[in-house]
Amino acid sequence: MQLQNQDIVVDQASAQAVICEVTKLTALDSDFEVITKQRDGITYPAFASLPTSLGEMYKAAADAHANADFLVYLDERYSFAELHELASTFSQVLSQEYGICKGDKVIIAMRNYPEWIVSFMGITMLGAVAVPVNAWWSEQELAHVIQHSQASMVIADDKRFAMLDGTLQKLAVTCLIARPNQDQDQSLCLMTKIRQFLANRHEPENSLHSIDNPGTVKQHQYIVDSSDIATIFYTSGSTGSPKGAVSNHESVLTALYTWLMLGSAAGIANGAADTEPTFAPAALMTVPLFHVTGCHTLFLLSMLIGRKTVMMPYWDATIALQMIEQERITYFNGVPTMSLELINHPDKDAYELDSLLDVCAGGAARAPEHVRKISQSFRSGNPSCGYGLTETNALGAVNGPVEYLAKPTSAGLPTPPIVDVKILNDQNQALPQGEIGEIAIKSLSNILGYWQDEEATLAAFSNGYFKTGDLGYLDEDGFIYIVDRIKDIIIRGGENISSLEVENALYNHPSTLEACVFGLPDDRLGEVVGAVVYVNNKEAVDEQTLQLFLTKLIAHFKVPHKIWFVEQSLPRLGSGKIDKRALKTSYPSLT
Repeated sequence: MQLQNQDIVVDQASAQAVICEVTKLTALDSDFEVITKQRDGITYPAFASLPTSLGEMYKAAADAHANADFLVYLDERYSFAELHELASTFSQVLSQEYGICKGDKVIIAMRNYPEWIVSFMGITMLGAVAVPVNAWWSEQELAHVIQHSQASMVIADDKRFAMLDGTLQKLAVTCLIARPNQDQDQSLCLMTKIRQFLANRHEPENSLHSIDNPGTVKQHQYIVDSSDIATIFYTSGSTGSPKGAVSNHESVLTALYTWLMLGSAAGIANGAADTEPTFAPAALMTVPLFHVTGCHTLFLLSMLIGRKTVMMPYWDATIALQMIEQERITYFNGVPTMSLELINHPDKDAYELDSLLDVCAGGAARAPEHVRKISQSFRSGNPSCGYGLTETNALGAVNGPVEYLAKPTSAGLPTPPIVDVKILNDQNQALPQGEIGEIAIKSLSNILGYWQDEEATLAAFSNGYFKTGDLGYLDEDGFIYIVDRIKDIIIRGGENISSLEVENALYNHPSTLEACVFGLPDDRLGEVVGAVVYVNNKEAVDEQTLQLFLTKLIAHFKVPHKIWFVEQSLPRLGSGKIDKRALKTSYPSLT
């Protein structure tokens, strides 16, 4: 299908054509055959053939792609086989030197480093539980999760170790350090432990000491099953204490194989299934690994499909453009602000960006105008977006190039038959098409529940559907539209106002780079609209001018009563979303 949108032409298959291929791929005896399976008495669609564990998937990827580059970090390069060996060895270090057993919780508290990936792989290969935590949290928040998760061990980088050293000693929790600084105990260095173990393994008397051929060396061997817990991802905690979202190996693998199936179907629909690509698949990792977008859609999916992953040390649009050119990046995924910064970069046209095929957004909605700008700004890159949550292991819906331009405000189409979406009312009853209610997602990729929180688990699920807390509806084609977070609706004099709608209107002004809208208390109306806007030049716009501009786009009662202008990026949660709660607390209320 070719979509003409003024001067934009997208020569891609429509969602309908892709879903047609999905139906074929999931049929009986096909590559992604789907059967039904029960979990806790509820029936779900399930892939007939999945690896039994993440460890099995890692091994298959290492065998299939061996010496090809998998991970690039600054001047470091790791092949699929090298990374698998490091992770396999680390799994043995955990077991033999630290007594970590199947089911033990191991926290990963660090910024994006290769050691994050080595740790995650080694933990889950052993059958232990990886507990990634937000590296931007305070000591108090991290200490809470260490205790709440009942962690047996912490793996941290130098900054997190310096912050937590006293807490770890008090709690008597063992820690290894990724890249310790010169003042820290070098014997706790994660990579040093791995190298020492590898060196000992190659000594003659220990020549049989390996994960594939353990010989006479005494070590624990655990059989890891798809129903075993693999991860506990702690939510960003914008309200109250963070909750631990528990997933088994099957949950994570179901998400990965759904994306693999969808990619295969899109390739067939686009006539590219048997065509050698001009550029080998390569992804730019711009977001933290402690969020499922980074861990699942970038790290784990890249491993599954044999895609090189280039890890940025920190976000910088100039560095990103350099990496896209140097490493021939084909896939970009980040919060909307990141792709906008690429588009607006003054030197963008000086870089060769023809390898870039997919410019995806996750974690927050793009303004409709941004979708169009991506198509105009990149020679080969097409806009797309994904919708998912920590509690769904990032699986939910996808909006590809054709429909994204036609439906730029949609979060996308759920992927049948694995994902089912309903819109629920307050009584958990399904609402008809077009009616607004809470978006609920049913899939085997959903979490099992919240760690040590039965009350929150029961409140979050209805007959297998995870209630997202997002308010939205389904259109006539089954596409999801998010109206707002339920708690973020502003009620002004009895009128419901979507903060997302006001934010999208603000993005239409040329001075707006980021916007956050929330309710402010008002004695007469209950609430009025407030906004914090990050602008490129505070001298070029004032409150009255922007308010007048907005009256042409939205109803007068939706126009912010108070606008604060800033010249720096707005604060964000670990998920990449703007921290609305912090902004609402920071800026004064009306009197």
